[in-house]
Amino acid sequence: MTIWLSLVIIAQLMNAAVVLADKYFLHSKSVAEPVVYAFYVSLLSGFVVVLVPFGLISWPSLTVVLLSLAMAVSYILSIYFLYTALKESNASDVVPVTGSVSAIATFILAHFFLKDVLPFGFSIAFVLLVIGTLLISRFRFTGRSLLYVLLAGALFGTSAFLVKLIFLNASFINGFFWSRMANVIGALFLLLWPANIKAITHNVSSSPSKTKWLVTGNKALAGVSFALTLLAIKLGNVAVINALGGLQFVFLLLFAYVCAKEFPAIFKGELYHHKFGQKLFGVACIVLGFFALFI
Repeated sequence: MTIWLSLVIIAQLMNAAVVLADKYFLHSKSVAEPVVYAFYVSLLSGFVVVLVPFGLISWPSLTVVLLSLAMAVSYILSIYFLYTALKESNASDVVPVTGSVSAIATFILAHFFLKDVLPFGFSIAFVLLVIGTLLISRFRFTGRSLLYVLLAGALFGTSAFLVKLIFLNASFINGFFWSRMANVIGALFLLLWPANIKAITHNVSSSPSKTKWLVTGNKALAGVSFALTLLAIKLGNVAVINALGGLQFVFLLLFAYVCAKEFPAIFKGELYHHKFGQKLFGVACIVLGFFALFI
């Protein structure tokens, strides 16, 4: 368990940095249209072509192809709905609820289709992690943004479950490669709509070079985090790994405390509001859930 747990901790630390940067982009109004984010996040998966010259990749089975394409559809749609929700609601509300819904969706799918049964300690940890993650949000949603959040969470959970199925039918390297290439195919599929092409080309021409490099670097870090999470999924229980996404909010709270003086307009609201006690209790649940894994 030590290896996959270490991978998850490192991945969630990186995710916290990614969310922090996204929060900055949102506040600075440099965030792109959701479809543009979905396009670039998916297209960046193409970096896996560097594995081809090393002879590590073999042709996938039909099962792996179909699972990879289904995963890509789920993942791209989840990115789209997540950033659509972020355009309408606060990141500190959207991301925790998305993470909790994702963990619950993964648990349900793994339970019914993989017959996964969580050990006693894992069951306690799962419940504490999900409750803690939910408590971090202040639930400031409109009806429409709540729908986007629920869809994003359910689709994230579905994509994580499909990744687990891919790894049950392929080696890690092969599963990793073809699942990422399916994302690239999905990104290119978005170009079939003229409105998407217009939004993407407008973003490329209007965004400052510095912003482009910052967003690209941020998404590259997200890609590394995702690769570590995929390896953890290969080695461990997918439902618990998804629930451990709540760790990023513990790191986020620490980051917010450090950055509040430098960027008060962005981060002080995370530390000083009438539900800070609720958020602190949520963090306590996440920490307890983490330690419950060792029961």
